[in-house]
Amino acid sequence: MFLKKHFFVLFVLCATLTNAQTNIKAMFYNTLNYNSDSQSQERTPYLKTILDEIQPDIFMICELKNEVASDFMFDNAILPFNTNFKKAEFKPSESPATSLLQMVYYNSNKLELEYNEVIPTGIRDINHYTFIVKSENSTDEITRIEVFVTHLKASRGNENMQKRLASVENFTRELDRLPEDSFVLFAGDFNFYTSNEPGFQKIIDENNSIKLIDPIDRLCPAFPENGVDYFNENNYDSTYFWNNESFADVHSQSARNGQVNGDGSGGGMDDRFDFIMMSKNFTTSTTLSYKNDTYKTVGNNSNCYNSYVSNTTCTGEFSQELRNALYFFSDHLPITMDFEFKTNVLSTNKEDKIKFITSNITKNSIEINLPEKTDKIFIYNQLGQRIFNLKNVNSKTLKINTETFTKGVYYIKVNNYRVQKFIKI
Repeated sequence: MFLKKHFFVLFVLCATLTNAQTNIKAMFYNTLNYNSDSQSQERTPYLKTILDEIQPDIFMICELKNEVASDFMFDNAILPFNTNFKKAEFKPSESPATSLLQMVYYNSNKLELEYNEVIPTGIRDINHYTFIVKSENSTDEITRIEVFVTHLKASRGNENMQKRLASVENFTRELDRLPEDSFVLFAGDFNFYTSNEPGFQKIIDENNSIKLIDPIDRLCPAFPENGVDYFNENNYDSTYFWNNESFADVHSQSARNGQVNGDGSGGGMDDRFDFIMMSKNFTTSTTLSYKNDTYKTVGNNSNCYNSYVSNTTCTGEFSQELRNALYFFSDHLPITMDFEFKTNVLSTNKEDKIKFITSNITKNSIEINLPEKTDKIFIYNQLGQRIFNLKNVNSKTLKINTETFTKGVYYIKVNNYRVQKFIKI
């Protein structure tokens, strides 16, 4: 009976291992005129702090000035955060705004960049990236994510509103070129003041060849059909715009109460300008799916309306250290969201591996031996969610208490070494 019981447990654990899922975290960030000058270089350590905390797999940005700036960011913030990251090929602007550019960096353990193009508009480029999600099972059908990143025209007024609409129409025409079942992300600083704007309505138009949705469905109330033009500043009513306290938890701009080093805006958090929109099939697919309640305006603890992100009274989920870094790096806040891929893709590059001193099956603790001293250790659950981390370890041997872990399969990752599995029983 004892042998049968343990055979059954091992059978279940093996089945669990073969059906593991992987978490993929997407992040968009307006990096505020990130340049190759000393001012941008001096604030780069703040970005490293932000990336260490968020742990994205797809890092999408706008307001990048040039390729030299991209390379500096990559070498001094992104690679130090995760050596598995790669950068897309840099594309010069094909639109009039030649120094307000987009870029994407990605975790090469989970994603492979297949295609990269520029979609020119009358204002600013839209960049299109096609990623293949890596799978440890070579028989799996290829899964692609079509990623579009842009920065729509800023400021109020009908002329700017029409420019935003025109750029969005360039994007929706690209959707016509894709298979109808494509997984699509559309990210950027959209600069919409309300979801009633024609440009935003075009993004979520039911007649688009691929339907896009707001993952958190936080749209403004529709304008009343009373003949009033609420876009006219004389008729402005904040009820129908994101600039009111009921949307305080999703405001992403401005993270500051004044300029820092003479750059950025400083009006306090009162606008929802930054987005990651997704195709509706992320809510229905069993292959690649959006994880409910993971869409975040990072640093926004829901209690800083018209204030600045690092205000010590704005406590909550996001730490003071992170909010300080966000304040000094940019006047926008990052947007993140998580997806689950049906099979496991966790892998690393180095052949050396973590060694378990006793066993990888444990009740109360695991003891590990490392090839060299390390400063970071992460543990993930079966869904790819990071549930434990240690920093500044500086040791080759370590004992980790697992008493509070639920029963199941876990993955331990140290720097760039091969991921190892252990089982809590």
